[in-house]
Amino acid sequence: MNLKNIFKKLVLVDFSLLVLIIVFSVFQSEAVLYFNQQIGQVSDMFVTLSLITLVAYAISLYFLYKFKPIGKPFYFILFIIGIILNLISGSFAMDPFYHILDGLSWATSGAILVLLYFSPIKKEFDK
Repeated sequence: MNLKNIFKKLVLVDFSLLVLIIVFSVFQSEAVLYFNQQIGQVSDMFVTLSLITLVAYAISLYFLYKFKPIGKPFYFILFIIGIILNLISGSFAMDPFYHILDGLSWATSGAILVLLYFSPIKKEFDK
């Protein structure tokens, strides 16, 4: 299997994890929902910013899948924004399955970044 094919499959896995995370964040257990309500409310501005980032992240995955030159810096910037949003989001509880999906998503993002910047796949974005 060539590197280009592996990269595309990795992007698809990242998108699939994103969809699963959205689905499982909606269907959390009552205990997790209750706990999260007790520790504080999330501001509307933060939710709006997170949704915009989420849509932009999905668009960046499309650009990566199609090897568009804008996809490489766009994905990196959104990765950094994701880290910042996680840092300022504060503490919250999550179900174990959601936690596993979140960890896999971060690992997949790291693998995509490694391939983007440290493998021959980076030449595909120079065209």
